Amino acid sequence: MNEKCSDSERENRSLKQEQLRLTTPILQLAFFATLAWWVHRHPVLSIDVAITHALQRNQSPYLRQAMVALSYVKDHTFLNVLAVPLAAYFWMRRLRLEALMIVLATTMSNLFRVWFHRIVNRPRPSPHMVQVEQQSHGKSFPSGHVLASMTFWGWLLALWPLLWQGNRLRQKTLRSIPVLFIAFIGPSRIYLGDHWATDVLGGYLLGGSWLALLFRVYLALKNNGVLTGKN
Repeated sequence: MNEKCSDSERENRSLKQEQLRLTTPILQLAFFATLAWWVHRHPVLSIDVAITHALQRNQSPYLRQAMVALSYVKDHTFLNVLAVPLAAYFWMRRLRLEALMIVLATTMSNLFRVWFHRIVNRPRPSPHMVQVEQQSHGKSFPSGHVLASMTFWGWLLALWPLLWQGNRLRQKTLRSIPVLFIAFIGPSRIYLGDHWATDVLGGYLLGGSWLALLFRVYLALKNNGVLTGKN
């Protein structure tokens, strides 16, 4: 009797987890769409200006240099280039599905950035309202740096347990690096006056939902033996 109850509880937990995995990206997309519509209608929000002013109070030259360096390293162009040798590395290890998925992930991330920049058409922060390190061209919503980082580093984090094994302490240490990149790229874009906080939030929401969908497609293909040598 206890074993049957235990099995039933495990099934219920598994069902709830699956529902959560399905619901979370849908809610993220819904929130992203609402936010995109709102900033299209209201390009300048007082809360965005207040957040930028709060972050820019500390004008330490070391902090500014660190933020600039982080933005360059996490630029979507840099990550696109970095995806090529990573895909080649996967391919040489006979991880052909993983190689193709990282190419798909970064390619679609770039297309999303271009599409939504055109659709939302939100201007970049003005130097008349906040401090701008370097005036950028193009549109502002969502943040391309955040979207690219969520896709690239988030994809590696999702694959990590499946591809790399070893000492647990070492694994945790290595996995903390992409986590920190993802966490700090958003604030750095606001600090440098290149994006508003809502642009950054949009990048995290779109990147997170795209990553969740991508990983579900990957697991489905992998379980069916596509490009894994199981067929």
